[in-house]
Amino acid sequence: MKPVDITFKKIEVNDYYSQLDQVKIRILFNDGKDKALEKQLTIKTPELHVQEFLKEIRTKLKQQHSVTTLDDDPLAATVVLRFTQETDIVEEKMTRFLSQVNERIRSGKLAKLSYWDMEKKVKGFAAQF
Repeated sequence: MKPVDITFKKIEVNDYYSQLDQVKIRILFNDGKDKALEKQLTIKTPELHVQEFLKEIRTKLKQQHSVTTLDDDPLAATVVLRFTQETDIVEEKMTRFLSQVNERIRSGKLAKLSYWDMEKKVKGFAAQF
């Protein structure tokens, strides 16, 4: 059994595509090495997006850290992911962040901001864990 500690560091908006109404989100985390997950999406339901992010991170990390062994123990090849932060708090912060990004986009559209101003308002928005 191989334990892997995961620490989430930051979530940020890398890009904003106004014609597609999409943002490119990057989640920075550490599992012994600094890694990132990037997704381009239209924010509709932040809770579902966060669940998909965490599910994808879990599957990718399990694939990366899985080791085939010839040991007789059935648990020898299993990977245990241990989150250093509370997963409920991480999910809540990510959901709140996506909601804030969505609100920034909505308020910018209501104010009829130019493309350049919208990009400045949304791009680079980040939250620490």
